[in-house]
Amino acid sequence: MSSEKTLFIDYSKCIGCETCEAVCGFINDKPRIHMTRTRDGLMVPLYCHHCKDAHCAKVCKKGAIARDRDGALVLQTMLCRGCETRQCILACPFGAIFATATGVAVRKCDLCASRRDLGMAPACVEMCPCGAVMFVDREDVDHLATEESEASLKRVIEHIRPAVRRKA
Repeated sequence: MSSEKTLFIDYSKCIGCETCEAVCGFINDKPRIHMTRTRDGLMVPLYCHHCKDAHCAKVCKKGAIARDRDGALVLQTMLCRGCETRQCILACPFGAIFATATGVAVRKCDLCASRRDLGMAPACVEMCPCGAVMFVDREDVDHLATEESEASLKRVIEHIRPAVRRKA
């Protein structure tokens, strides 16, 4: 088996242009990557990290989230029917699984499986004007991370999963 692939977005390079979301929506009819505005006013994409130890796959009682031949976590739509709990949405630490109002209960990135079948990279990678979105081997992610990208990711995670503050 070849090395597992994943997306890596360097938020310190991202300019918030929304190209990744637009091209994803064009390719898939509905986007599987979503832009959000952080508390600091920055537009950033929320995307599936195709985690090695994926909590979303663990909590899915239907087994609808599984790995494909390249290691991408893909939603098997025929198995994702009628789940009322949508625990996968809550389990994703990156806010990258989205509820739908039609047919399949949720939607998530599959690293453009149909494009990968043709030997192409995900569309968001090819269209990103600033090179912030990368299609990389999973083991290279740590080498790509910089102080700036880690600090930017931390701000995005704090936006997605804000710390709960208790009253004293």
